[in-house]
Amino acid sequence: MKEQGFGHIVNTSSAAGHGPSPVSAAYSTTKHAVVGLLHYEAEEFGIKVSTLCPAFVDTPIFGKAKAINIDKNVIQKQLKKQKMMTPEKLVKITLDGVHNNKPIICPMPMRKTMDIVFAMIPLYTML
Repeated sequence: MKEQGFGHIVNTSSAAGHGPSPVSAAYSTTKHAVVGLLHYEAEEFGIKVSTLCPAFVDTPIFGKAKAINIDKNVIQKQLKKQKMMTPEKLVKITLDGVHNNKPIICPMPMRKTMDIVFAMIPLYTML
């Protein structure tokens, strides 16, 4: 891409990369790092960079994830209350974001996303 002077990189992060998540500081920190990854470094070479920050997408990730110090049944129960996005809808949003050269592609408003995360997994359930 650098040699040809153009291209577009899409990094995958998470909505959790935009703010703290209860009992998942390491996860949020690494996702926050991805949000800033390469954007300014690539720009000078004509390479565009977008960061995809999905939230609740209907995939097996939540069922396969390990819950540490959290009751996984509580998480699963709360997830059933969420309106999960289909993977196909996320793909459409992502492609539209890349086409429009959005630096951050997040299907949910940032503040609303973090409010949902905190409502879904209240801190007091972790203690």
